[in-house]
Amino acid sequence: MHKSIIAAALLLSAAACAPTRDKVESVDVLEDITCATRGGCAYLNSPVKVVDQPVELPRRPYKFFPLAEQLNFIDARSRDWVAPRGTLTDGASIPPIFVSLVGSPTAPEYVNAGAVHDAYCGVGNEGGANYHNAEWQAVHRMFYDALIASGTPDQRAKIMFAAVWLGGPRWNTYERLDLIPAGAKRAGLRKAMTYVQTSNPSLRQLERKLRRIQQDLWNEYPDLYPTMVSGDEREEVYEEEYYEEYYSEGESSGGTANGSGL
Repeated sequence: MHKSIIAAALLLSAAACAPTRDKVESVDVLEDITCATRGGCAYLNSPVKVVDQPVELPRRPYKFFPLAEQLNFIDARSRDWVAPRGTLTDGASIPPIFVSLVGSPTAPEYVNAGAVHDAYCGVGNEGGANYHNAEWQAVHRMFYDALIASGTPDQRAKIMFAAVWLGGPRWNTYERLDLIPAGAKRAGLRKAMTYVQTSNPSLRQLERKLRRIQQDLWNEYPDLYPTMVSGDEREEVYEEEYYEEYYSEGESSGGTANGSGL
């Protein structure tokens, strides 16, 4: 009898401590390790130096310039991201379909972040040493950190992060959005911008919001991505598994992102 009473008390205690969504969101903020929440982010060999030999690429409104010297960026988790000499960059890697919403990608505070991001996924750098040399999610998250380290205001950096998440390149994944019409993706970015401006989310919370937006896009165009259409809780389950794995790996990893860390 005594043991059963103790067991019942333990069950009640566990139920009382069960995490609510509010508690989960609070933990997200505490665990959100970015250049906005932790020091130590830095560029090496900054500001970016380019060769004055512009390169024009098809269907790109801005001129590209090759880096004259290597540029390194150390993010909030002490990862070293490398933009080698010769990397082509046009500014801040903003997808062309979002320029009307986000604005010109060539402002001075964007160029360092844009150059490093371009080294990993920018058009014209397909033969580069670090092209796709990290997961696409990590590369876009690094872009946010690099913007913060360059002096970009947090809200602005999150909106630019949302733009590359929804409209930028993805690789080695089935989670694609490239066939979704540009107008629908612009509507998705507007939702993300409103969320950033009204809710002041952590970056982790913003990523969750972006995953919900992309699921809505898949559901809106079921013929384009039939395997991604979801009418159940499968996406939410995947979402939690993804964050547990991604953030625990990021926390324990102190390697570089130039081929030895990711």
